[in-house]
Amino acid sequence: MSNQPTSTSMRDDNRAVSTVIGVVILFGFLILALSLYQVEVVPQQNAETEFQHSGEVRNDLVELRAGILQAGSIDQPQYQTVQLGTAYSTRVFTINPPAPAGTIRTSEPYPITIAYESNETVIETIPTRFIEYRPGYSELDRSPTWYDASVLYLDGRDEGGGIAVIEDQTLVDGGEVQITALQNEFRQSGTGRVTLELRPAESVTGELPEGDLTVTVPTRLSGEEYWNQTNVSSVTDDSNSDGIYNLTIETTANNLTVDTVGVQESPEEPTQNNNARVGGVDGGNENGGGNENGGGNENGGGNENGGENDIVTEGDVTVEQSEEVDDITTDGDVTLENGASADNIVTEGDVTLKQNAETGNIETEGEVTLENGASANNIVTEGGVTLKQNAEVGDITTDGDVTLENGASADNIVTEGDVTLKQNAEAGNIETEGEVTLENGASADNIVTEGGVTLKQNAEAGNIETEGEVTLENGANAGDITTEGDVTLKQNASAGFIDADGEVTLEQGATAENYPQ
Repeated sequence: MSNQPTSTSMRDDNRAVSTVIGVVILFGFLILALSLYQVEVVPQQNAETEFQHSGEVRNDLVELRAGILQAGSIDQPQYQTVQLGTAYSTRVFTINPPAPAGTIRTSEPYPITIAYESNETVIETIPTRFIEYRPGYSELDRSPTWYDASVLYLDGRDEGGGIAVIEDQTLVDGGEVQITALQNEFRQSGTGRVTLELRPAESVTGELPEGDLTVTVPTRLSGEEYWNQTNVSSVTDDSNSDGIYNLTIETTANNLTVDTVGVQESPEEPTQNNNARVGGVDGGNENGGGNENGGGNENGGGNENGGENDIVTEGDVTVEQSEEVDDITTDGDVTLENGASADNIVTEGDVTLKQNAETGNIETEGEVTLENGASANNIVTEGGVTLKQNAEVGDITTDGDVTLENGASADNIVTEGDVTLKQNAEAGNIETEGEVTLENGASADNIVTEGGVTLKQNAEAGNIETEGEVTLENGANAGDITTEGDVTLKQNASAGFIDADGEVTLEQGATAENYPQ
């Protein structure tokens, strides 16, 4: 009997194999379809979601700009919301990238300045910031949108493109100039909605003097990119290569309004130069500054009545012989020639007062030198201070060395450096971490230091408190001495009580009221 399979069983086996092959092919088509869907359809759908959000956030930013300007103009808080990001459609079999989060932030502060047109003396300085919104899209362009000097624009310059203006400037409208300074640091990231509270302050221009004014407004846009197409006067070059230009507007106090708006908190107070407002529109006298001798300084000078204008600049300032000015504020060096005077000096550079020059307080980071007979109220600096013959000053506060030459005087000296008083120089209390030397005939009230103290012939001091060695040379004298080091009194020197951890030596003729034996 034959054992060969029947034809019916073979047909059943073929049907089973065909079914498996069919399932495999169908599964392959399904995988291919899902792959094509993931590659082609998902990005398109996500791009549509991003495009819809970009329109929504654009409208939010338009409303935010309007809220900033309205808060300043009507002096009422405004609340504006911005949808930072969005969410893609939920998917079962395909995969989405992370939800696109957005970031909104304020920039670093930059100054708006209001100055007299005639001599460029600054009257007001108001800080302002820009706003940047940057999306985190996966499909669409991520170029940021900026609010800048009332202009709202899409900025594609980082990717080699240009700008696309969404809302034009409102700074200048006919003859009216209305500026809104935006202040305070703010940053928020995410996909949700954020609310910006815009808090206004009163206009800072209510008490501006009459006359022609020059207003400078910081902007990220150059003249060629935008401002040359407007009726604003001019835009300076980006001299600092930091991407910030100065927009210059010429106007008058009657046509100018400058409001301030703070994000989440009240805005800052402007920096005012009150002295710049005294004496007329140019900060000087009715003849426009200067004096009958033609003197003055490079920033407008004084006048025949003693100078009624401040000097505000970033460069060096020289006040010529016998000229008088008010406050000087600069980043450069300041020199007052023989007999010149200034009320106060604030700078980051060196300050030199020549013979008989006078000033009030000096605040600087550089070296200060007062030459013969020059005087100042107080000096605060990080650099060295030198007072030459017969120069006078009140308190000196510094991190550097202090030298008073023959006959010079200071009320008190506080420093971290060395202090030297030369022949017949005088000082009140000296407090330092360095060495103190009083040369022949020099004197000080009291000395507190961590370094050594030396009083030379006939020098005098009150009490001395130190951690270092103390030496009084021939004829020098001091009050009580407290130290952790050695004390040496040479011929005819004298002191009060001596409290020393080190050795005490009294040479020929030297005396002390009491000292450890």
